[in-house]
Amino acid sequence: MSTIAPFKKRLKNALDSPTLEEALERALSQFRERRNAAFEPGEFPILRDDLKRRKDDALDRLPELVAQFKTEAEKVGAVVHFAEDAEDACRIVYRLAQERGVKLAVKTKSMATEEIQLNPYLEEHGIRVVETDLGEWILQLAKDHPSHLIAPAIHWRREEVAELFSKETGETQPPDIEKLVKVARRELRQVFIDADMGISGGNMGIADSGTIVLVTNEGNADLVTTLPPIHVAIMGVEKIVPTLDDATAILKLLPRSATGQRLSSYTGFITGPSRTGDIELSMTLGVHGPKEVHIILLDNGRWAMRDDPDFRDALRCIRCAACANYCPSYQAVGGQVFGYIYNGPIGLILTAQHHGLESAEGPQSLCTGCNACETVCPVGIPLPRLIMGVRQRSVAEKGLPTQKRMALNTLAQRKDYDGWGRIAKMLQSPFTRTDTKTGHRFLRIPFVTEKRNLPALAPQSLHRAMAQRQPAAPNQRLTGNAASGKRVALFTGCITNLIYPEMGEAVATVAESLGAQVSFPQEQWCCGLAFLNAGDREAAKPLAKQTIETLEACEDDYIMSSSASCVVAIQQDYLDLFKDEPEWSARAQALAKRITDFTHFVDGALAPITDRLTPATSDNQQTPGSEVAEFISAHAKSGMERVTIHDSCQSFNCLGLSAETRRILGALTDTAVTEMVDASVCCGFGGSFSTDHPEVADRIFQRKLRNVQATGAQTVVADNPGCIMHLRGGINAQEGERKGEPLQVLHLAELLAQRLRAET
Repeated sequence: MSTIAPFKKRLKNALDSPTLEEALERALSQFRERRNAAFEPGEFPILRDDLKRRKDDALDRLPELVAQFKTEAEKVGAVVHFAEDAEDACRIVYRLAQERGVKLAVKTKSMATEEIQLNPYLEEHGIRVVETDLGEWILQLAKDHPSHLIAPAIHWRREEVAELFSKETGETQPPDIEKLVKVARRELRQVFIDADMGISGGNMGIADSGTIVLVTNEGNADLVTTLPPIHVAIMGVEKIVPTLDDATAILKLLPRSATGQRLSSYTGFITGPSRTGDIELSMTLGVHGPKEVHIILLDNGRWAMRDDPDFRDALRCIRCAACANYCPSYQAVGGQVFGYIYNGPIGLILTAQHHGLESAEGPQSLCTGCNACETVCPVGIPLPRLIMGVRQRSVAEKGLPTQKRMALNTLAQRKDYDGWGRIAKMLQSPFTRTDTKTGHRFLRIPFVTEKRNLPALAPQSLHRAMAQRQPAAPNQRLTGNAASGKRVALFTGCITNLIYPEMGEAVATVAESLGAQVSFPQEQWCCGLAFLNAGDREAAKPLAKQTIETLEACEDDYIMSSSASCVVAIQQDYLDLFKDEPEWSARAQALAKRITDFTHFVDGALAPITDRLTPATSDNQQTPGSEVAEFISAHAKSGMERVTIHDSCQSFNCLGLSAETRRILGALTDTAVTEMVDASVCCGFGGSFSTDHPEVADRIFQRKLRNVQATGAQTVVADNPGCIMHLRGGINAQEGERKGEPLQVLHLAELLAQRLRAET
């Protein structure tokens, strides 16, 4: 019965669309702005943690609450049905319609009815169904399906809606939104009156009163649930909460997270069918509202999710779609690709549970792992971890694609690197070009590097470079900082080690200039992050264990890395990776407390200096001088260098880094920091995502590049080698289009090391 096209076809359609990206940008930017403005500083975490606790409690008590809800709902005249799966739910609705001679049913927006594909089922059995939500009606007329949980027609521009309405009404309709809304009001008004059945979803059910709650803005839900003689509400069993107080906690977060409203226009509490006792206090059902209310509680995999510790958390979802509004891949291709029926980050998880792993396999590959979704989830769902769980199950079932498996297996074998590394460097030689403006070396391969030039392997790895280099002398102007005299073990990521060893050397130079003694454990290799990102959990474990063994043997005061992604893998991902292995879990937890990223290390070391500064975070503001000049130098460059900051996803969303980078840059007296729009939004790298989906990655990159260029900056500063590789490759691929000063992308350590070298 599925009407959903295959993933590859949906993806191609999205990438080929000349209007989709514009339509999504028009709407999603507004959602984000309104949501950000809806919360007072510090308010969101408090409300989120409270609601998370309430939802977890409801899930723990769910069998009891469902039984209580049924009892209380039937006390007030409603009828409660249980549907095991989608087919069962559709049959219940059709049976009710058939028994009552229903010919026309009107619907308000309901993702549960989309999930079970109720409309085609009823229409196949001769019942006309009319969607009354404006967005859903647009899609019904166009024979399309929703691409957003709360704004189903978000992928349609007003111009396209005007053309559709013109065809429907036989009259030319202008692309004026207010006039288009009037057309819908006029065309649908009589349908409400003529309908024999009203069908809705339910935002929540209240167990102690048998009440269902509907949250809407258009008013159509009130008409759907009151004018027809029978109202059928379909909702998942997980929507049941204990009390009105719990429902109120949801209402404090749902409208603000969804649309930025304090409250939606209409919040309806429906407790059984309409009734009156106005004549001699004799209770009679069916006054102005429906005579019958039927509530269908849908399972369709939910009870199994509740019993699955890997995916149970997803049942906390209140369907606000905030995760989609902040997702860079969603903004690039929309929900019909980044999802199946349910869309956005939460949709990737729900698709696997309700529609099977095969339906989720393609969409989940579009997740960059940027973690933005988790930061705005009002019920604290660890969405990235759950999406990775879907990916891991897909890989466990089908394995990795051959080319990706071979590439990762090659990377994992350090003992073979001298062999394959030497061969790879020979093979890359004819395709290697040096960017004369930045000095970076790139591979340009026909039909492979059209969107992003790949970096060439370095002549020697960081392992060899660190074995040969001489330590930098401490900078006398930096004496007395917190790192002075400390021992620091440097852990390198694969990109730094094999492609950008100069980045690792810059990290060592800055640490040594602060007076630290830097060591480089030669036994280290890959932390396993590449395998984790690819979904190959078992292949990641040996590398993770080797990393733990190597680093826990270090007796240094600090273990520090230039790669924020590697730090996140060790601090956070290892805890999940070894959750079923107590010994390794304990060792991972101990290591997590010892490792830090470069930015936190430098900011902490320089706290006595930077705490007295006001970081340059707005356009053309420069931190005043005084002691700042003592930080890193009398500089070789004359004039101000304008820089902008790309806050990498792992740094910003996982490690909480933002002010630290700005404090450090604020201490450079010849540097003006100009903030870019969406500084913390993904650049499109996402590990293997950018090679699996280069066109989607390029869309995300192009948006980032436009934001960079709007600042007029000469340099982009980041702290994650993966982001730097992606940004450099994308910029270099457009070398012929660049004008004026070269745009360079530097690791924060490279910029600081440049200043230190200029001083000496």
